[in-house]
Amino acid sequence: MQIKWWYFLTVGVLIVDLVSKALLDGKIIEVINGFFGFVSVHNTGASFGVFAGAQIFFIVLSVVFALGMLAFDIFYKKGFGANGWYRVGFALILGGLLGNLIDRIAFGYVRDFIHLEFMDFPVFNVADIALTIGCICIIVFLIFFFRTDTDKETVIKGDPS
Repeated sequence: MQIKWWYFLTVGVLIVDLVSKALLDGKIIEVINGFFGFVSVHNTGASFGVFAGAQIFFIVLSVVFALGMLAFDIFYKKGFGANGWYRVGFALILGGLLGNLIDRIAFGYVRDFIHLEFMDFPVFNVADIALTIGCICIIVFLIFFFRTDTDKETVIKGDPS
């Protein structure tokens, strides 16, 4: 099996996420007063702290989702991999998912640290950014490049890369 370039993007996201978490865990740093800073938060839930304390559930869900994504990418995708939006979205989602999964397994919580002080928004991390951008890429792919013909055969339109 040939290693696909987008797996390197996944590993890059994972490395940046874990290194940034290690460097900023336990710290409070004011970057731009009243606008942006770093503050260490240990999140035992999902986004916005929803379902706090359900670590086993999130670990199992993350492992199943990661394995499902890899299986889909290897065995099924029907040409999706030829589309740049799909590739980047896949890589970002997988990297972000693995970054938060490693935290959950190693620490029992996810280390968040990016704080937008100018608005009431939960503290987040690099993995969360990658997950969000990855989902946006997949949505763009689904809206503009994925279609199903009348005979129900999946077709990928164009390759923006």
